[in-house]
Amino acid sequence: MIPSFFTKLGIWERLLLAFGAIAGMTVLAVLTALFLLDSSSEIFATITEKNLPELAQVADVAETGGQIIAIAPNLASAPDEETQKRIRADLDLLLLQFSREVGLLEHTNPQLRRGIDDLLGRLKDNLVSLQIVVTDRLREEKRLQKHMERLRWLYSDMLEEIEPLSQDLNYNLDAEIDRIRSAAGQGEKNISAAKLRSNRRFKKIVDRIGNNGDLLVSLLLQASSAQMDAQVDNLAALASDTIVSLRFSLEHYSDEASALTLHQVFSEVLTRAEGPDGVFALKKRIIANNIKGQDILAENARIVGQLRTVIRTVVTRTQAEALNAAAVTKGKLERARWAQLGLVFLSLILAVCVLWFYVRGSIVARLNALASSMQAIAGGELQYSIPEAGDDEIGKMAGALRVFRDTAQAVEEANSQAIIDNAAVGLVIADPDGTIRFFNMMAVSLFNADPQVMIGQNLSYFVSVPEEQAFCDACSLAFNSENNGQIVNVYQGVKSDGFEFPIEVVIRPVQQRNQRSLMITLHDVTEREKAQELLQKRVREKTDHLSVTNAKLRQEVKERRRVQDELVQAGKLAALGQLSAGIAHELNQPLSAIRYYLHNARLLLERGQIEVHQENIDKIDNLSARMATMINHLKKFARLPSNKLHPVEVVPVIEQSLALLTARIVEDNIVIEPRYKEQSYIITAEDIRLEQVLVNVFGNAIDAVGQQGEGERKISVDVIEAEETISIEITDTGAGIPPEVKESIFDPFYTTKEVGKGLGLGLSISYNIVKDMRGEISATNAATGGTKFILSFQKAAG
Repeated sequence: MIPSFFTKLGIWERLLLAFGAIAGMTVLAVLTALFLLDSSSEIFATITEKNLPELAQVADVAETGGQIIAIAPNLASAPDEETQKRIRADLDLLLLQFSREVGLLEHTNPQLRRGIDDLLGRLKDNLVSLQIVVTDRLREEKRLQKHMERLRWLYSDMLEEIEPLSQDLNYNLDAEIDRIRSAAGQGEKNISAAKLRSNRRFKKIVDRIGNNGDLLVSLLLQASSAQMDAQVDNLAALASDTIVSLRFSLEHYSDEASALTLHQVFSEVLTRAEGPDGVFALKKRIIANNIKGQDILAENARIVGQLRTVIRTVVTRTQAEALNAAAVTKGKLERARWAQLGLVFLSLILAVCVLWFYVRGSIVARLNALASSMQAIAGGELQYSIPEAGDDEIGKMAGALRVFRDTAQAVEEANSQAIIDNAAVGLVIADPDGTIRFFNMMAVSLFNADPQVMIGQNLSYFVSVPEEQAFCDACSLAFNSENNGQIVNVYQGVKSDGFEFPIEVVIRPVQQRNQRSLMITLHDVTEREKAQELLQKRVREKTDHLSVTNAKLRQEVKERRRVQDELVQAGKLAALGQLSAGIAHELNQPLSAIRYYLHNARLLLERGQIEVHQENIDKIDNLSARMATMINHLKKFARLPSNKLHPVEVVPVIEQSLALLTARIVEDNIVIEPRYKEQSYIITAEDIRLEQVLVNVFGNAIDAVGQQGEGERKISVDVIEAEETISIEITDTGAGIPPEVKESIFDPFYTTKEVGKGLGLGLSISYNIVKDMRGEISATNAATGGTKFILSFQKAAG
């Protein structure tokens, strides 16, 4: 049982208590989550403030150590002192950075700092030793390079000394052999033979010196590029034997004056081959320094490897600590999640209980009942009952609704009566069977009936007998309509004295409280019928008048078309008249030739030269065909054109138009420049009318350029194809169109020519012809001077 104090509370206090309980559970869940998150934040702080910085610092140390390992071999293999200094500077920077990063570890891991300090000292000593070895190697390589450069020059000097000596000895040998052959006595032969033996001995010594010198230089060059210590020893042993042989040969050749320079060259070569500063000794020291550098690099790798092992140990330990802290945090967060889910679940159960048992049962159910009453009253059911709802806010709303219902009933009754009494039309309320239950005074006035007689009377009583059944059917149809539509008809009404008059009846179903009835409005349309009849009479009169006017207009349009066609034909004949002189010239030329060939034919027949006579006959035939073509062209141009449009090839029409004007073009020395491509351009037009337009435009262009000097009389023709249209552009080099006459050039009887040279109809006729063919024609001044006419037509379909 609900406590008495709870029933005294309003809806606001009850909802406040219910949602306060839900909010308390929610706050408890949030506090529990905050407590668990606070304990987890300490672990996260340890991870972020200790473990993660330590991992980052150790990673930086490991990265710097890796860079030292990568750069140290470059120091050992530096090709020159400049590269060595640059690499050493990079290593010094890395060591400084390494020391700084190790210093940062003192705050997070002092023990690791002490271990790394020892390794860092060994690493610095290692790099210093490597620097010393590299410096020694570069110094020895520099000395070796100087030896080899000097040795190449000495080798060149040796060749320059050996080759001339060898050539001189060969010459002396040949000379002694010739003396022996030419000697007369035995004594001279013996002397020459002794000299020959002496020259041969010196020749062998010189050859041996040259061969040993080549071998020694070759061994020195091989030793300079040797990579192994044993290889250098082998080359040095071979060089030692070669030096002994070379010294022996030079001692036997020391008495010759020509051997002085040779002794000096080989003395310097031997100096660079022997001793502690010789090539072989230098190369052995270079190889020894390389081996020592590799040993130092290996020690460097071992030191860095130990450093990485120490770092890897720290990283492993730090990762383990971080993972352990994350696991602890995960467990706490898991418990916090379950605790929060439990509290949320309890909050949901509490909220569901509040919503189901209180909001739904005590508030929503009462509001639904009150809403049903409101909907019924809004729908016109003013007698609908209103439930009792207690003393809270809903009960107060129910009391207010009862007051509203009673007031609405009174207002509705008063307003309905006022509207009905003051309506400008007759208003009747009837039962489904047509029995009148209510009427207003306007309905009484329409039928001149006694109000007492109308109550209970059937509606059909006021409609003429022939229309009674139709009226009853309309009432039945309107009453049974599902969408409450209205029916409007005009019937013949009957007054109480039997007088019939047209009346407009609007029938619609109405719902009054729980009863469905018919509401019928009645309107006398006698005046409207008269007005409609008068309007129809006037419309018939206006229609007859417009028919006569249209017939006159059609006749005038037909007459205008006939006059325009005659004007177009006259324009063509006028153009032919202007071209007559040129046409006569074109016909006279072949006629004169025909007379000449006929005269020759008579002479050839008299002489019996049949073959030559046949050639003249063929020429006469060609000239006759040419005249027939021209005459047929003139006949085609002069005949009445068809008004039907059809596909027309543009280029042939242009050429035919120019052919008619050939005499004028030749006479005035005018240059025609066709700029269109050799392809097919097909438009929708009529070929004869298009040719007439082109003849007019070309004729005006000829007149315009005829006023220019020789060499400036040019007319260009171009055909431009667009997506849906094809344009013919005709440009002349005349004076152009003055601005003040540009808008009038297509007007009838407007011309800029002298009196007697034009009527001003050519362009006007051309304008109308182009418009009839659904085209456009315009004229403008060309960019290069002169006038440009543009004729645009629709492309032919297909």
